[in-house]
Amino acid sequence: MKFPNPFRLPPLDPKLKVVGSTPIFQDCTRQELENLKPYLHERNYLAGEIVFDEGEEGEGVYIVVSGKFRVSRKGMLKKKNLGEILPGECFGEIALLKSIPRLATVVAEEPSVAFALFRSELERLADSRPRLGFKVAIQVARLMSGRLQRLLEGNSDSHIFS
Repeated sequence: MKFPNPFRLPPLDPKLKVVGSTPIFQDCTRQELENLKPYLHERNYLAGEIVFDEGEEGEGVYIVVSGKFRVSRKGMLKKKNLGEILPGECFGEIALLKSIPRLATVVAEEPSVAFALFRSELERLADSRPRLGFKVAIQVARLMSGRLQRLLEGNSDSHIFS
């Protein structure tokens, strides 16, 4: 008869594994990911459903758990497709740090699941767990500065507009 090992942790929630693989949360420990869980809001999208429109006020970041999203921006004559966002990627990070109008429209291409983390939730998290809040904010800043640098160097990055 096998007895469970009382010192072995249960497996990490598969959705939290996806969150932990994103650039913003990749440096988080298992415990930090577990602490983050109450602040994450699961959103389910149907194919063709808009996550947010270009120009609307940004409130937070979205982490793709499953499915696929399309990023587009208004052009002179037609919408310009900027790319797709897949599981393990995130979009809308700027809104975690500052409330500005969204720079692109994001639409689910197929039935999809994403976690949303809103700026107000990050601020609450930073109040209760300053180290984790700081770690997340620093990673957002690093991600955005890397994207800005690639943009300034002339490399296109579709996520820069979300």
